[in-house]
This record gives sequence, structure tokens and C-alpha cells, in this order.
Amino acid sequence: MSVCYPLIITKNNLVSGSTNTYRYNFSSNVDMSNIDIGLGSASIWFSWRNITSAKSNNQFSIIHPTFAGNTTLNLTIPDGGYNISDIDNYLRYYLVNNGYFIQNNSTNEQIVYAKFQVNPSTYTVEFISYPLPTSLPSGFTAGSAITFPATTRAPQLTVSQVGFGNVIGFALGTFPSSQQTILTTSASTLVPVVSDVTNVVLTLDSAMNPFAPNSKVIHSISPAGAAYASLIKSEPSEISWVPQQSGWRQSITIQLVNQNLIPIEQYDTDITIKLLLRMRDQKNLNR
Repeated sequence: MSVCYPLIITKNNLVSGSTNTYRYNFSSNVDMSNIDIGLGSASIWFSWRNITSAKSNNQFSIIHPTFAGNTTLNLTIPDGGYNISDIDNYLRYYLVNNGYFIQNNSTNEQIVYAKFQVNPSTYTVEFISYPLPTSLPSGFTAGSAITFPATTRAPQLTVSQVGFGNVIGFALGTFPSSQQTILTTSASTLVPVVSDVTNVVLTLDSAMNPFAPNSKVIHSISPAGAAYASLIKSEPSEISWVPQQSGWRQSITIQLVNQNLIPIEQYDTDITIKLLLRMRDQKNLNR
């Protein structure tokens, strides 16, 4: 029976200037010719940002009716990790913070006239625009910036960034194409790609899988069900042992990439990865 040796990789192994690459230095040169390595466990923070200025997917506009006509509100989402409800929360925050709301005098509920929502039945993101009344309803107080149009009209969404359009599944354009007088739902026509990371793939530079073009992959971790800024844990019930490239090595390097093998830009690089190393049992191994 082969003996396993644990190797613990932490933030202390982070390669300088990187947010996704970690190097483990052996105490002396190691002959990898008779060694298999597998993942024992991994703990990483869900900290990669899906909306950033660098990705050019953080801006959109709302055409908001006013007494004088319309005003265009240009929104820039701060860099971070967002789902569609978070984007809607930011839209609501912006409208309220800038005075485009009315408030119920009895309940203090603040009402805005535009929102995003997910429709899981149709696999779409929807932009909902509510028509503004021509005057302040009784029992409400107007926000500092809102004014009421001469005729009932609803806000519009303008998508001018391809990147933001990809996130919500909208092509470039204005939705609805003309201002409506009734509640209107504009649904995405493309598949929304809210995040460009659906799996965290661990690669090891010494790995050798002759049956796969991505021969350095040793494990894949799904963030499904994990909230942003939470700890994602993976501990395989069965170790997938991966043979290593022949030769002597002073170190091994592990990298976190997405499902397309693009390096992930982690915001929090504090990880714990336990690799298991074993000497191959030649007499029980058929190759």
C-alpha cells in the first residue's frame, strides 16, 4: 500500500504580484517520476468580482420621465460580486439616494419606478418599468428630484456596454424602445452570463494527464449555492490521483482558473489547499 504525504498550501505560498498562483517549495529536489498527486481538500473565499470597470460591464442608464420631458441617469456599479437582485438593489439605492422616489406617509415605504428581476421559468432577466402618475398621489411625499410628467410615462433602460448587456442578457439599445403609458416588462433576448466563473479549476504545473488537452487540471470546485464573500469548501470523497511529469523538481505551482482556463482574479487570496502526494505502488499498477 502506498503512503500519502500531505502538502499544505496557504496564502504564504502566493506568488508575488499574483492573485491566483501559489508555489510550494520542497525542502530538497524531488524526483517526480514515481509520484501521484491528488487533492485532499480546498477552502477558498468566494471573492472574484463579476462586475468591474476593467471588464467594462458596470454601466447602464435609466431614462426617467420628468415634468419637462426626460432626464438620463447614468449609473456606474462599484466593482464587486453581484447577482441580478444585487443589481436591482443598486438601481433602487441610486434612485432613492438621488431623489427619484415617492414615500408612503403611513408606512414610510419608498417606491421607485424601475426594477430588475429574474424570471426563472423563462430563463430571462426582466426590466420592469412602472408609469409615473401625472401628479403626486394622496398620502405620499415626493423625493427631492422626482417631478411628474404631463402625461403618464414609464422609465426606459439604455444598455450601452456590451459587457453589461452580457450580464443581464440584453443587446445594445433602449428598452422598451419607446416610452410606455402602462406597466411594461422587457425581457432579455440573450442568455444572461451573470458571472464568467461557473467553476474554479485547480491546475498543477507538474501534472501529466495524457488523456486530456488540459493535462494540468487536478480538480474542479463549483461555487453553486455559495453566497458571495463566503467560504467555499471541497473535500473529495475519493481522491483522483494524477501522475506527474518525470524529472526532478524543486517546487510545484498551483493556479486557480475558471472553466475556460482563464486565471481568476481573487480579491481575497487567503486559501487552504491540502495536496496529497504518494509514491506510486508499481507492483499493483498496470500501465
